[in-house]
Amino acid sequence: MTTLDEIRILGLGNFVRQDEGVGIHLLQQLAKILPPEIDVLDGGTGGLFLIEFVENARRLIVLDAVEAGVKPGEIVIWRENEVPRYMSNKLSVHQMNFAEVLYWSNFQERFSDEIVVVGIQPECLEWGTELTKTVQKSLSKAVDEVLAILKSWGVLQ
Repeated sequence: MTTLDEIRILGLGNFVRQDEGVGIHLLQQLAKILPPEIDVLDGGTGGLFLIEFVENARRLIVLDAVEAGVKPGEIVIWRENEVPRYMSNKLSVHQMNFAEVLYWSNFQERFSDEIVVVGIQPECLEWGTELTKTVQKSLSKAVDEVLAILKSWGVLQ
């Protein structure tokens, strides 16, 4: 069974590029309601500094804007063998940096047992710190999706 302190939730994105910052906005909402034992990190635009955070996770949830070819605001969940799809549809440089983090963790044989990407299709990637209304409306459902994942892992009731 997974314990709370083995769970990591990583929010990624560029907070000043409107919907590209949705992973950070989502993380901020979750941080208010999750037990403090669940380690959350605003990974921003990523980088190799994320390696230790990822390697110390038994189970990892990544929150990000994703290019999934679906309607703006739609939520996608990618698990295990679907996670490479997240890496192949990059919206920005931070996703390439995060791909390197995952590669390095795998190379060091310290890969998380399970990785789940909870993504939201962006509508606008222009400069600005506010999410579009379409994406903003998806946040509460995305929070529910993350909570459902945690419940399926047996760490929340």
